[in-house]
Amino acid sequence: MQKIDVTEHIFSQYGVKEEYLWAKFPDYCIFRRPDNQKWFAAFLPNISLEKLGIKTDEKADLLNLKIDPDYKDFAVIDNKTIFSGWHMNKRHWISIVLAKTDVQQVKDLIFHSWQQTGKK
Repeated sequence: MQKIDVTEHIFSQYGVKEEYLWAKFPDYCIFRRPDNQKWFAAFLPNISLEKLGIKTDEKADLLNLKIDPDYKDFAVIDNKTIFSGWHMNKRHWISIVLAKTDVQQVKDLIFHSWQQTGKK
């Protein structure tokens, strides 16, 4: 899955477009719920996988998603394709290496993130 796939999926399923917030990082974008303005996803392109603890020179596009900490601990983190959130609260966020993660799993985790950020 690539950025275009993510943005098209999020728009078609949730009616949300990406927002570019940082002049210093013009390719980074976030997605937020229109009802409460909470972020449910952040797209971070071209991140060194060393920042995730992988010893490599490779870079990849990441998608950060909000997650229920109990679900994260039980079923998600494999430290190969899905990691504790990079540059986010590691208890409540995960980072997905998009090119290495199954498309349906990405879509399911986006839905989970959407649900998590809708809670009060």
